[in-house]
Amino acid sequence: MLESYEYSSHVQSSSRRVGIFAVLGSALCFGTTGTTQQLGLAEISPVAVGAARLLCGSLFLFLFAYLQRAHRGTIRMSRRDLLICGFGVAIYQLTFFSAVDITGIAISTVTALGSVPTFSAIVAYLVMGEKPSKSWYLGTSVTILGIVLVGTANGIEEFKPLGIFLAAIAGLGFAVFSVISRRSLTMGVQDIWLTASSFGVAALLTLPFLFAQNPEWLLTTPGALSVLWLGLVPTAIGYFLFTSGLKRLDSSTAATVVLAEPATATILAAVVIGESLVAQSYIGIAIVAAGILYISRAK
Repeated sequence: MLESYEYSSHVQSSSRRVGIFAVLGSALCFGTTGTTQQLGLAEISPVAVGAARLLCGSLFLFLFAYLQRAHRGTIRMSRRDLLICGFGVAIYQLTFFSAVDITGIAISTVTALGSVPTFSAIVAYLVMGEKPSKSWYLGTSVTILGIVLVGTANGIEEFKPLGIFLAAIAGLGFAVFSVISRRSLTMGVQDIWLTASSFGVAALLTLPFLFAQNPEWLLTTPGALSVLWLGLVPTAIGYFLFTSGLKRLDSSTAATVVLAEPATATILAAVVIGESLVAQSYIGIAIVAAGILYISRAK
C-alpha cells in the first residue's frame, strides 16, 4: 500500500513538473509576438499581420490536430460556440497588433493580459451565470491600477488611450475565446481540435484584412520569416504547450506561470527593440501581476 501511494505521488509530481514547463514554454512563445512584429513587420499594416498570423497558425494547428486524430473522440463543439470562439480570436489578433503599433510592446502586452481575468468573469456571468466573488472586485481594481501606472509611466502627455483601449479589447476577445472554449472542454471536446477549429474560423473572418495593403510583403524574406515565426511559435507551438500544461495543473498555478509572458515581452522590447521603461513601468507590471495572482488564487 505504501509503495503504491509513493508511486502515485511520484507520478503526480512528475506530471505537475511537465505541466509547469509546458505552460512556461507557452508563455515564452507568446512573449515573442510583439517583438517579432516590430522587428520584421514594423512597416506593415497591423491588421494584415494579424490576418497572416492566423492563416499560418491555423494551418500548423490543424496539422498538430491531425497528428492526434486518434484521440479526438466523438464530441464536437457546437457551431454557435465555434463561431463565437473564432470571433473572439479574430478580435484579439487584430486589436493586439494594432495596439502594439500605437503604444508599444510592453504596455500592450501588460494591458491585454491584465484585462483578461476581468473580462473573463464578466463574460462568464453573462453567458453561464457565474457570479464573480467579492475578491474579484478587489483583484480587478488592483489590476486596473497597474495598467494605468504602466500606461502613464512616461507622463500623461505620452498616454495613448487608443492603444490602451485596443489592448483591452484584445483582452476581451481572448476572454470570450477562453470562457466559451472552457465550456466546450468540460463537455469533452478535444482541446487541440477545439483550438485549431477556432483559429481556422478566425483566419476566415480576418482573411479580407490580409489585403489591407498589398500582400506582396509576404513574398519578402523578412515578411515570410516573420509570419512563419508568428504562426508556428507563438500560435501553434504556444497554444499546444499551453493546453497540454492545463491538463496537468490547477488554474492558479497556470495563471502564475503564464505571467512569464509579459516579463518576456518586456525584456525583449527593451533589449531587441530598445523600448525605454522607467521605474513606474516596472511597478505597474508588478501590480498587474499581483492582481492576476490574487484573482486566480481566490478562485
